[in-house]
Amino acid sequence: MLTTDLKRYLSRTGFYPNRNLGQNFLVNDSIASRIADEIPAQGSVLEIGPGFGSLTEKLLPRSESLSAVEISGRMASFLQRRFSDERLNVIRDDFLKVDPSELPGYPFVTIVGNLPYYISSPIIFRMIEQSFRHVQKAVIMLQREVAIRLSTLDGGRDYGKLSLQIWPIFSVENLIDVSAEDFYPVPRVLSRVVVLNRRSRPLIPEELYGRFRRIVKVSFAMRRKTIINNLKPFLGKDEALKLLEICDINPSLRAEQLPPDRFVKMAEALP
Repeated sequence: MLTTDLKRYLSRTGFYPNRNLGQNFLVNDSIASRIADEIPAQGSVLEIGPGFGSLTEKLLPRSESLSAVEISGRMASFLQRRFSDERLNVIRDDFLKVDPSELPGYPFVTIVGNLPYYISSPIIFRMIEQSFRHVQKAVIMLQREVAIRLSTLDGGRDYGKLSLQIWPIFSVENLIDVSAEDFYPVPRVLSRVVVLNRRSRPLIPEELYGRFRRIVKVSFAMRRKTIINNLKPFLGKDEALKLLEICDINPSLRAEQLPPDRFVKMAEALP
């Protein structure tokens, strides 16, 4: 959907984008096509936040089955009127609350969406839940700063809980940068499309992953604190020092200075 078409619809209906819901609609058809080109030819697709259907339009010809979860009732109704394709199911619901097993097309092989930036991290974390274990690929639009944090694994201020919790399950590939002018209304941030590909085998055994997530969250609880000062409230000083000694970690380092394998080691050695 081009900017002129979208403005015409908004003017005719009196609908105004809700910034509280992160409603910045993609109006660049070439970006939508580039995203759709990443979708596998087979399997069910789940689209998050389809809005007025700029991406939906490109996904339909490439999808065996497409379920679009839209939180806005007005936009869900618009989508149902706009597209009369039996492959499309529009669900008026909140992706963060919906049970995917109850959606038509489940289990989904691919997830795609222009994610509302204010809840992009919770949406990403939903993708690693057991109910989404069949998802092999996710193609998602993010605020560029979040995309950088998602893909950073070599330390520094962009490295942390987001990238580490996704790393054992999905690899992350940067696909394309998107300018603010490719949306309406024009957001105050830049965007990036990333591709998450499920690893053929998780880097951490399933039975260890819960402990790994806990140690990551505790270690980054206060980014400017040293690793020992973040671990002390969780384990107590003596146990925390013992854990770091076993894992050959300098207690004076901060979590952002540790490579991913050190967090795995701590998870394995947790008392």
